Amino acid sequence: MSHTEGRYQQDLGFTDAFSRFNAYDFIPSGTSAPTTPTRNGVADFSWNFGASLGPINFSCSLLGDMATRTGFGEDLQEQFGGTGIPASAQQQIYRPDVSAGQSTGQEITPRTALKIKGIKPLSFKLTYLITGAALTAHTCRIDKVTYVNNVANAVTVVLATGANGLATATQANPYTTVVALPVAQQIYMITDNSELWFEVSATTQAAGAYRLYGGELTFEYNFN
Repeated sequence: MSHTEGRYQQDLGFTDAFSRFNAYDFIPSGTSAPTTPTRNGVADFSWNFGASLGPINFSCSLLGDMATRTGFGEDLQEQFGGTGIPASAQQQIYRPDVSAGQSTGQEITPRTALKIKGIKPLSFKLTYLITGAALTAHTCRIDKVTYVNNVANAVTVVLATGANGLATATQANPYTTVVALPVAQQIYMITDNSELWFEVSATTQAAGAYRLYGGELTFEYNFN
């Protein structure tokens, strides 16, 4: 069975997906960290802390409520094709609209990799407010942890600790900063029993204050 245009579209990844995380999805830690979010007003909830505190960390599991997939093999009639279309959900180089993809060489080259689908995290938009005085430090990081029975947790750094675009200056209204995953780490989450943790850390100085409202994960997806 050849791949039709409709079948090919089902195998592509789509980049218009996002998932919102509010203040209650973050776990605070650190000396003098707040213990409960604050209701600042109608539809206005955040983690708040005041002057001369920190570093205080807020951590959020980006995959906690997400449906991910481990990949699957093609049926026997679909196991012939190339090795992959870069950045697509199904990585293969034959296409119904490109004649070269139907060449003899492509037709007889067996496909050995799993068809990869699910979600591919691309970036995280963090929403926060800095008032009173500039932050002394404001950093974030992303790590992947995989759990295996009776084996030490395997932690992989996805985004190293750093400012990664986060602001430190005061502003009258909240910031929304896009923190992009490194291109090499923009990959489908296909590892079973794993989590992707985002952590932000802030330190205030005298007269300063900080609010964390939440964030938004943007990702490529394909669940067909």
